[in-house]
Amino acid sequence: MPLNSVGAGGATVFPLLGVAAPPVPGSALFWFNLRRSGLADSRTVHASCPVLLGAKSIANFWLHESGQEFRHRCGTSEDE
Repeated sequence: MPLNSVGAGGATVFPLLGVAAPPVPGSALFWFNLRRSGLADSRTVHASCPVLLGAKSIANFWLHESGQEFRHRCGTSEDE
C-alpha cells in the first residue's frame, strides 16, 4: 500500500502477466502467490520500478493461509 504520492515512476510490475500498477496513496494490491494445489505460482513474480521523481513509502501486509484448507479447497490439477 503506497503511503505517499510519487512524482514519477515507482510502479509495481508483474512482468510475466504484463501488468503494472502505479503507486496510488490509499490503494492496495492483493494477489495469491500459490495455486490451489499449494505449489508456487511463478506468474506472480513482481518487482518495483525505480522512482524517478520523489520518494515511495509502502506498507506490506502478508496473509498466511495455513489452516484454511477447508475454505480455500485444493483444485483437481496442479495448474489450478
